[in-house]
Amino acid sequence: MKLETQMQVAKNLRTLRTSKCLTQAKIAEMVNITRAMYSSYELGNRTPDAEVLFKIACRFGMSMSAFFEADHYKFLNILSKCELYDDELLELVTNYKSLSSFAKGMLVERAVWLTEWDKIMDSNRKALEEKRPGND
Repeated sequence: MKLETQMQVAKNLRTLRTSKCLTQAKIAEMVNITRAMYSSYELGNRTPDAEVLFKIACRFGMSMSAFFEADHYKFLNILSKCELYDDELLELVTNYKSLSSFAKGMLVERAVWLTEWDKIMDSNRKALEEKRPGND
């Protein structure tokens, strides 16, 4: 990898981490490397391998190619649309991507139903709390 590209990846890794208010140790933990190794990526002393970049990209729901974006404002725009996926959400997204179109549609319908169910249950909970003695 050319030094210029390596430094761009380093800059984008640092920007990603700081924009999400994460420590180097936290990102290193997410991708199973040491903090020192991750730090060397941000400093541009080492180049992260494809597996590390892929794991980081997956954790934030973004494309690996984003790390090579030279336009800082374009990279910031990409970051504004991504979020940190916890283990459960990462598993859900991975499973969703492996489904057929039909199964994806069914899953989305079920998710809408579950959202409505949660709203009803929350409303019922609030109504019960208001009816309790001493809540006048």
